[in-house]
Amino acid sequence: MAPKRHRILYIEKSVSVGGSVISLYELVRGLDINCYEPCVLFHGSNPYRERFRVLGAQVITLSEQPPVAVPAVDSRRDIAVSLSHYGNWLATGYRTAKQVYLLARRDWPLARRLACLIRDEEIDLVHCNNSLNRAAVLAARLAGVPQICHVRMLHDLSFVDRYLARFVNSFIYISGVVERCYLGQGIPAGRGQVVYNPIDIEAFGQTDHSAALRAELRLADQDWVISNVGRLDWWKGHEDFLQAMAEVVRSQPNVKALIVGAADSDPQNQAYCRRLQQLVIDLGLSGHVIFTGFRTDIPRIMAASDVVVHSSSEPEPFGRVVVEAMAAGRPVVATAAGGVLDIIEDQVTGLLVPPKNATLMAKAIQQLLQNREQARIMGECARQQTSRRFSVKQHVTAVQQIYQRVLIAARQA
Repeated sequence: MAPKRHRILYIEKSVSVGGSVISLYELVRGLDINCYEPCVLFHGSNPYRERFRVLGAQVITLSEQPPVAVPAVDSRRDIAVSLSHYGNWLATGYRTAKQVYLLARRDWPLARRLACLIRDEEIDLVHCNNSLNRAAVLAARLAGVPQICHVRMLHDLSFVDRYLARFVNSFIYISGVVERCYLGQGIPAGRGQVVYNPIDIEAFGQTDHSAALRAELRLADQDWVISNVGRLDWWKGHEDFLQAMAEVVRSQPNVKALIVGAADSDPQNQAYCRRLQQLVIDLGLSGHVIFTGFRTDIPRIMAASDVVVHSSSEPEPFGRVVVEAMAAGRPVVATAAGGVLDIIEDQVTGLLVPPKNATLMAKAIQQLLQNREQARIMGECARQQTSRRFSVKQHVTAVQQIYQRVLIAARQA
């Protein structure tokens, strides 16, 4: 008689394609289907749903409509700001009351709905894929099944979050900086471990399409290609990248910069995108910068690049693009903060520069363009490191070991 397959419910909140859903896809793709049966729940429409169906996973969508925002207590401004003038204790009390209000108004009704689904689908384990999802944590607790929270962000835990964290059987942290963030807020060390995000090493090891992509983007054979890959988000540091490129172009006029990615619908990020386009004009870089928009062929982008720059002005929880570039054997210049420090060894697998420092970023890029042998050796070393540390197989093995521990402990409880 074949052993029972454990049904895992993966809860994905994102409605866009990002690192969380890509990492989840690689995990589900590599699962031991003799032991685990995946069921993936999306809060709304997501382009990756069909990919999970192709893998044979059951896919559930809560709503095809965008989520309706809960009305704010004060739509004009955050009352906590004004209350803070009367004392931090009053402001803290307001924030706590607001969190409790949101829990009751927004999270509790959804938790009850999810708990019914967990019971109806005979789920054995809930895996929250987007950090501490309050409704999902409550739902698993109500349904009486063990749960795991995959922490992918650097954020402060509220009083409500710290209370709900007691119900989580295990945390998975995507980097050391994320782990330290949670430990510093009172989560016990024994309740979680670091498991790096998975990268499809083979996909990024292919370099035979670089010529076709260069032709598509009208890049000349003699052009040096410097790529910056990622969402056009206000904290991704594209302004610093453009300032650095203005310095590089003065000594290397045959350089072309690719800004690969798009802004989401957030007004702040839409304004940020327009600001970047104007900055290109102001810096005289119109003939040197190409905005490619959102691309699904990132392995081809990496293959066509001579240097990849990661320019975030704030700490990254992980730095998927950095690892993807390394897997492609490309030398990387990255800002030295957050999860990137887990990934790059300075001067060995890449060059680290301080955040928000366009001058040093430019010097690092110029160093790699002027020392091609150093760049080649660095890229090859980076490729080897990536294969050893960030493969899908390693990720899946580590996560499945956590599943086994949590399920065994739940049976014995």
